[in-house]
Amino acid sequence: MNPQSTQTVRILGWAGLFPFAFLPLIAALDTAEWLQRLLLTYAVIILAFMAGTLWARFLNAAEPGRFRLIASNVLALAAWPSVLLDLHWAAFWLAIVFSAHLVLDEPWRSGDLPGWYRRLRLYLSGSVIGLLVLTGLIGAGRGF
Repeated sequence: MNPQSTQTVRILGWAGLFPFAFLPLIAALDTAEWLQRLLLTYAVIILAFMAGTLWARFLNAAEPGRFRLIASNVLALAAWPSVLLDLHWAAFWLAIVFSAHLVLDEPWRSGDLPGWYRRLRLYLSGSVIGLLVLTGLIGAGRGF
């Protein structure tokens, strides 16, 4: 991959984290319901997008097993109801689903991915999970 493409991947990855950074803030403040739903829906969309990495693993595997392929759909569907939950419960649930995705995808074990990308994935996924847990804790503390 050329340096411009690498830079674009990094910029898009970190920019995608930006909306997640607002979740703890909206949990701490008395914000409008629509804003909470908007950010939760964004998280679900990103989870569904990330579930596509499991499809790519399936398609690129020499001897593909169906488990990750099926798991990608289960993860996306599992995230979906979170848009109906209170913010703190939705954040906790999404943290669990994002964690499950990270464990299933195992970017740290994928020798076919460049090291910079594996590190980026771990940083971004860890940040998303941390922000979701923080959102849940703040929301639970406020009694939502």
